[in-house]
Amino acid sequence: MDEHHYLLIIGYLEGKITEEETQYLLQKVQTDKEFSDAFEDIAEIWSAKKAVPNNSSKANEVLARLNKKIDDLEAAVPVSQSRSVKADHQNTIILKLRPILAIAASALILGGAFWLYKAKLNNKPANTLAIVEKHTAPGEKKKINLPDGTAVTLNASSSLRIANSFGDDKREVYLDGEAFFDVKRNPQKPFIVHTGKIATQVLGTHFNVSAYQNDSNITVSLVQGKVQVDMNNDPSKRIILDPGKQMTYSKTDHQAHVSDFMTEDITGWKENKLVFNYDSWPDAAKKLSRWYGVPVQLKDTTLLRCKLKGTFDNIPLAKVMEQIRIVADVSWQMQGNKMIISGKCN
Repeated sequence: MDEHHYLLIIGYLEGKITEEETQYLLQKVQTDKEFSDAFEDIAEIWSAKKAVPNNSSKANEVLARLNKKIDDLEAAVPVSQSRSVKADHQNTIILKLRPILAIAASALILGGAFWLYKAKLNNKPANTLAIVEKHTAPGEKKKINLPDGTAVTLNASSSLRIANSFGDDKREVYLDGEAFFDVKRNPQKPFIVHTGKIATQVLGTHFNVSAYQNDSNITVSLVQGKVQVDMNNDPSKRIILDPGKQMTYSKTDHQAHVSDFMTEDITGWKENKLVFNYDSWPDAAKKLSRWYGVPVQLKDTTLLRCKLKGTFDNIPLAKVMEQIRIVADVSWQMQGNKMIISGKCN
């Protein structure tokens, strides 16, 4: 694996790469086993943020594997006065990976001290740092079982972080993307999902949260039970949802409204159904990109005022676009790994 890809992985874990780079990286994880293995190794080390008995052994094993890989890289560098371009790249990779291992060693030896320091630098309370982080690539869905018995289904291009205080007096997780939660009931320990300025609190229930970073809205949809939604830590804006109701919060004007929803429209993705429920074309383009791992660009501004309705049951992207073309005045073409959609509203 070359230097560029190592730097992409590091940048992704630090949250410093673009959306397009993220899409490329996550797609490569799905198609390149060597890259996927390296990604998992580095991500495991990156997540070893607190030395606890049940993860220190595993972290040490991963640390040993990475050290061996770097030792192999060093051994492969030719010993000569005139160093090759390849050798320069290998040395650059080694220099970039050594600090990661140093951070991992700090986490293993010093426990949480390093991460407390990082929290202070970022002006974040220490207990908001995660000890576990789960990711999904475009088109991937993942079932996660939390320590309390709660089941989480994570949609494509999403991540879930579990606070290191999980289960002490409350159960807190941090979501970027979309997930369906089947929460194990425990009245003594509320379950809280943090998504930006929105906190959704439950005792035991089934609900869906959609909160992608580059979407304009955050949506909480309640299937069963009851949830409490707080905005900006303002009790006066608190909303209590009943089953069949969803709250949509606008990141632009910071306003929320409650409406009805059809369960399949919101949770169909769990059964591999790609659902457009009068989505705007910009939102539909984002959904297509997350679902298939292909950047999607709208060529014509007239599409900005169009809506798209339809359900597609686990079929390839080309067939989806062909069916959309039949009912909508659009055309599409691939340019490299990017899809360009042209057209106008009917």
